Amino acid sequence: MAISLLLHLGLITGVIVWAPLFSPPKPEAIEITLDTPPPAAPSKQSKNNQQIVRKSLVPDQMKAPDDETLARFLSEQRQRVKKEMQASDNGMTENRTNTSTLPKKSVTPPKQAQKAQEKTQVDKNDTDKDGYRTVDITKELAEMNALNQGQSTVGESLPTDVKIGSFTALNTDRYLFYSFYARIEELVRYRWETRVMTTINGMDPALAMNLSRRNWNTQVEFLLDKRGFLQKAMVMKESGVKGFDAAAVNAFKEARVFPNPPQEMIEEDGYIHLRYTFTVNYAPPTLVNSR
Repeated sequence: MAISLLLHLGLITGVIVWAPLFSPPKPEAIEITLDTPPPAAPSKQSKNNQQIVRKSLVPDQMKAPDDETLARFLSEQRQRVKKEMQASDNGMTENRTNTSTLPKKSVTPPKQAQKAQEKTQVDKNDTDKDGYRTVDITKELAEMNALNQGQSTVGESLPTDVKIGSFTALNTDRYLFYSFYARIEELVRYRWETRVMTTINGMDPALAMNLSRRNWNTQVEFLLDKRGFLQKAMVMKESGVKGFDAAAVNAFKEARVFPNPPQEMIEEDGYIHLRYTFTVNYAPPTLVNSR
């Protein structure tokens, strides 16, 4: 069985083969999201429950002037956007160049192409009224577009009022401990995905079908010592599926060490408290009778 996973981070896809009476189904999707509220240390408590999100670069034309309002989200940098939106595809949050939306090249007759090239060479030597030379950055833009091509992805479970768009753009306030949470996410992600995949693969197909089309939430609190060593994991709310709960806890237990924790995160009991909500959403393929 092949599945698709999202841990606030990644996407793996595949195809399931069913009986000959059915046409080939779409790949089933298992979405796993990781919501990370800020620690509850009194000195760092936000005015509201801001959600930590992975950083995502947005085009300059989408940015808005800074203001004094409190953003709903925390990230590496403070930014304001004209309109909040999230990418339609699941995966580690990253904005990419969608080549399908770029202008298609048109075939230019040789003579016209030569004239255009000559005009470009002349224009490069022109200066404006202030004495600045015109700079052609077409080549540089093409090189930039060659990087990180593909569909933009989002890995957070965002509020429903954040509309779907071609990329992710969110109003964020700077979070002092962002890099620590980002490191944790990278250490836990693959371990979590693997365990959820194993749980689904080991299920009876009928049981797996009954788990579909709803969210299965596991809330866990992890305690780290001042060195970043995991000392305790407490399941605060079970999802209803033991395998999903175990996947969340055991992913952290296997990672075990989260280096260089900010000492400011240590609470009065001497521990760093990390509170996570793991959400699994299983979407099986739709079966279509081919007869």
